[in-house]
Amino acid sequence: MENFDAKQRINKFTSHPNFKKIKKNLFQTAKVLAITVAGLFVTETSDLTSFVRKSKPKKWALSALPVVTPTVKYGFALDTFQVIEDKVKSDDIFTSMLTKRGLTYKQADSLARKANAFYDFSKIQDGKPYTVLSKDVRAGFDYFIFEPDAKRYILFDLSTPSVKEVKRAVDIQEFALSGRVKKSLWETMVESGMSYSLADKVEDALKYKFDLRKFEDGDEYKLIWEEEIVEGRSVGVKCLKAVAVKEKNEETPVYAYYFDNGKEKGFYEKDGLPMRDGFLKSPLKYSNITSHYSMNRMHPILGYNRPHFGTDYAAPQGTPIMSVADGVVQEARYGAGGNGNYVKIKHLHPYESQYLHMSRFAKGISPGTHVKQGEVIGYVGQTGLATGPHVCFRFWKSGNQVNHLKEKLPQVSTFSSDDRSKFKNVSDSLKKRLDNIVQLNEEGQKEMKKMFGKLRGKP
Repeated sequence: MENFDAKQRINKFTSHPNFKKIKKNLFQTAKVLAITVAGLFVTETSDLTSFVRKSKPKKWALSALPVVTPTVKYGFALDTFQVIEDKVKSDDIFTSMLTKRGLTYKQADSLARKANAFYDFSKIQDGKPYTVLSKDVRAGFDYFIFEPDAKRYILFDLSTPSVKEVKRAVDIQEFALSGRVKKSLWETMVESGMSYSLADKVEDALKYKFDLRKFEDGDEYKLIWEEEIVEGRSVGVKCLKAVAVKEKNEETPVYAYYFDNGKEKGFYEKDGLPMRDGFLKSPLKYSNITSHYSMNRMHPILGYNRPHFGTDYAAPQGTPIMSVADGVVQEARYGAGGNGNYVKIKHLHPYESQYLHMSRFAKGISPGTHVKQGEVIGYVGQTGLATGPHVCFRFWKSGNQVNHLKEKLPQVSTFSSDDRSKFKNVSDSLKKRLDNIVQLNEEGQKEMKKMFGKLRGKP
């Protein structure tokens, strides 16, 4: 019964007037689908065959390939070693540092003795860096490297064992720039990215001609100096060659040029006179004047007016106090009358100086001691009659107390005629270069600061 019904349905479908047309359309559709599917396989196979058989091997340029640069330091590719980097601890003993790396005490002691030709390892300093290299720590250590300073390192071959000093190549790079003072000269330079060392050298060059505390916003400075560069990093200032400072209320700058004639060296003015006066302007490097020399001053403790034959410099407790000139200590003691601990020094006739209210004296300062200009003789305190830590500086000329800030002390050039001629050539060239330095705009200052940061290893 079921087969009969199926045959009837088939006969009915095939006898339909549009059967031939439907059959033709179905055949065409099936053909298209078959060709399409087959084409997909043919196309993919054809393309793959074409690529494999017909394409030539592609030539890659070396520059197109990723380049892996090994980390090279101390003459070794560090990527091929197991690396231990550390710093000397306060309780480290050098021979023990070597025995921990596999040497016997005898070997370590022998190496340390040999290395003393390059560095006194009995005085090894806390915080100094060292590096240990090993191909395989389980098999022992291969090299121990100690860096006394940025310009050299001492290489210990632990397998031999042997030791040698390796000096790094030092490049000298010159810089020239200008700037305007904000706050103080020292702070301006440091905030601009320059090193503390350079700022100190600039202030040392100028301290005999300027009261450094009196630089004001808008004062201009220009510098030419050299730095030592090791492996792209600055390791210190080699030489400050020239400085020019123009105070905003002055028409012309003051110039200072470095000159070394083999017998004397230092900073000199354009005519060869030394920048170094016979006396410093201040007995403290950083301080503020809180009370000037006066014939009628209200005493802050006694409460009545009386002469003040000195200049008060306020500074934090313990700030070093310097002798303003070469001389011989006459007194170093606690004085009556409110002076507290003080030192009095006799200089070249007819000058003397005195430093009051010290917290303590510097080591070795006693009557008869010879001191040099700038030598520390004591430390700021508030002994005696004092409302806070400061030094009262007093100055005598021919036995009379005078205002040292108003004294004009003589200068004398020690140059021979030949030295004077050589100095003139140097100073004329440096002056021309200083005068040609232009002030950087804000963008230039940012780039300059970034450059100095990179030189000093800052991100």
